[in-house]
Amino acid sequence: MKRKTGETADRVIAVLDTWDEVVAVGLTTLGEDLYDPYFAMSFDVYVHRDVRDVSEREGAFGDIGAFESSLLTGKDRFLMDELPVRLEYKRTSRFDELVSSAARGECTLRDGSTYSFRRVVDAQVLLARGRWLESARDALRDLPDRFWTRLRAIQQATVEHLFADLSAAAMRHDDFYFVASSGGFLTQLCSLLFTVNREFEPSPRTLHREVLRLDAVPDSFPANLESFVRQDVGLSMTQRQELAELMVTSVFSLQS
Repeated sequence: MKRKTGETADRVIAVLDTWDEVVAVGLTTLGEDLYDPYFAMSFDVYVHRDVRDVSEREGAFGDIGAFESSLLTGKDRFLMDELPVRLEYKRTSRFDELVSSAARGECTLRDGSTYSFRRVVDAQVLLARGRWLESARDALRDLPDRFWTRLRAIQQATVEHLFADLSAAAMRHDDFYFVASSGGFLTQLCSLLFTVNREFEPSPRTLHREVLRLDAVPDSFPANLESFVRQDVGLSMTQRQELAELMVTSVFSLQS
């Protein structure tokens, strides 16, 4: 796996290294192996100005397949050497604003998610021009208490809102809205646990697994979470709502 992904990464970087708008590139490999349905090579491409147009980008990578691009999200997707490759283009100026705000103890993160910070800190650095990426990493490793306190308050408010939606759906016996609310509720509750532990959250694909290895997790949380998630235990919506309440109460009671 490492040899094949390494060769593909080299091909991608050989192209990106010729683009003068690129400041740094980090690679996050998703999935456990090449046969994992979640597997993908995800490149964060940090640029100091607008990236070149779609047609030029597609042509630059040569022999690739299934090329897709989104102007809305600034992402390219394609197959290279039969491996799924994703490139997300991110303006350094916008990221500087987020990091500077966090360093001042403010929280301006969209949806209160720290996943973008996690990718900066943990990604495999494949290209770095100057000290921009190194400086961003240094700042993110030393955020003040005020940032974590504000982020926790924002996330707790979001969890309370989603729990209220989930509870209302249970009372109305609304299967669809209960499922819809449950997804957001679980994601935000796990994100909150990472914040309590002062860690940046991982990809949603690994949130369930990684949240259980945190140092500060209520003793009852793993069992309650597993019972809530499993579909084969025959619990009613009301019983799941009660489990959700237990999880909220236990997580909110944790000390940061």
